Amino acid sequence: MLNNFALPLHVQREVHGLSIVVRAAGEIDQNTVGALTLELRTAIAMATPPFPVVADLSGVTFFGSVGLNELLRHQRRASAAGVPLRIAASQRAVVWPITASGLDQVLELYPDVDQALDVARPARTAG
Repeated sequence: MLNNFALPLHVQREVHGLSIVVRAAGEIDQNTVGALTLELRTAIAMATPPFPVVADLSGVTFFGSVGLNELLRHQRRASAAGVPLRIAASQRAVVWPITASGLDQVLELYPDVDQALDVARPARTAG
């Protein structure tokens, strides 16, 4: 029997204006990545271009290679939908695998959610 309280990852989705934040806390590995996959897929489907989906990984304590693959897969899906996917994280457990793999050249990485949301707001137009 599965004990949901023992799962090492908690993921939730929040709406911030027209942007969507997916917050993850805990360990992202092959046993837990499904929860992140579901929430990112849903967030991208709900998103309103050009407003972003922000993956807040600031609460992640372990970030395995399956997490890198999932972010890359969703970055491609979001890009195809015209939706920016932004990653918010500053801790070594997440930033190091992203930079060491070179994915910092592909993924938009920000130190926190507020900065990821701020840079994502479209410029105001006159009129």
